[in-house]
Amino acid sequence: MNRTLFDKVCARLYDSKLPKSCWGYAVQTAAFLHNRIPCTSINDRIPYELKYSTKPDLSKIRIFGCDAYVKVADTQRRKLDPKSKKMIFIGYSSMGYRVMDPVTRRVTVSRNVRFVEKKIISDKLSATPNIEKQEDTSDLGEENKTETDIKLEETERAIDDKYPEFRRSQRERKPPVRYPFNEALSTTNEELTFDEIKFLPNEEQSNWKSAMDEEMLSMKKNKV
Repeated sequence: MNRTLFDKVCARLYDSKLPKSCWGYAVQTAAFLHNRIPCTSINDRIPYELKYSTKPDLSKIRIFGCDAYVKVADTQRRKLDPKSKKMIFIGYSSMGYRVMDPVTRRVTVSRNVRFVEKKIISDKLSATPNIEKQEDTSDLGEENKTETDIKLEETERAIDDKYPEFRRSQRERKPPVRYPFNEALSTTNEELTFDEIKFLPNEEQSNWKSAMDEEMLSMKKNKV
């Protein structure tokens, strides 16, 4: 029993974010609610119902630590003063609800109270990550990336049109003359015809004829 109440007290203090000094009110609230729910030790019966022979009224149950606006008596306020004061709900009483002033930490009992329980629920929902929203953001990022690439291309094209002197040359790049070997490697090998050989220097003509004679002898030898 003590362990059950202790767990409920810890859960209420953590959930309400109230200081540990409110543990006494948390214990009273935990015991108040425990007596109004089914208990396994008595065959899932309600302790309150066994004692008073009537079912408990659960319409007055509130969230521990929620905001509570207590009505200020007309004799305690001026004409332009607010009609209610913001307090914190910390428990129940036979005379009403126990509420605490967040500034003075003074605890009072009041019947005329309006509770704002949606604030705690909305805070918890806002703390939960929204997976769908994250996915939409990632898709939007891809669209922005594509749009940015298009804009960059358009900007580069506009700069080229406006400043032609900075435009990249479209001419074929060739190695300098001091690198004849690289130039020879990059040149496409083309075969010369017999008529074109006549326009070569005499030394090259003799080399070509010798090469042709060797090729012809090789073809005859191999019967090609």
